[in-house]
Amino acid sequence: MIRRITLLTLLALGACAAPTPPPVALAPPPPPPPGLVRILGTAAENVIALLGRASLDRTEGPARQLQYVRPPCVLDVFLYPAGDGIMRVRTAAARKPDGARFDPGTCLALIAPVTVPR
Repeated sequence: MIRRITLLTLLALGACAAPTPPPVALAPPPPPPPGLVRILGTAAENVIALLGRASLDRTEGPARQLQYVRPPCVLDVFLYPAGDGIMRVRTAAARKPDGARFDPGTCLALIAPVTVPR
């Protein structure tokens, strides 16, 4: 009898337990900032052809950083080896000359020459 009461009590308590929440789906990564589409996935030569010689060109581990110091902003372009072995732009960061954050896509748009289709 005591076993039956204990069993019924356990079943009743189990019914009060909170249900297991469904697994949370991971959101896809955010799209690149507007303007960076011009350089993302391209090789260093394409970035240099667009923006000219970098103010700083350094390699650290597998990454290569091209830094462009221009009057409106400082743009850091980061390249990593791709599956084909070519260093390609994976991301970029930007800041104002005083160090304040700046949108990298906007910075690129400000320092890249405008190309007019013929």
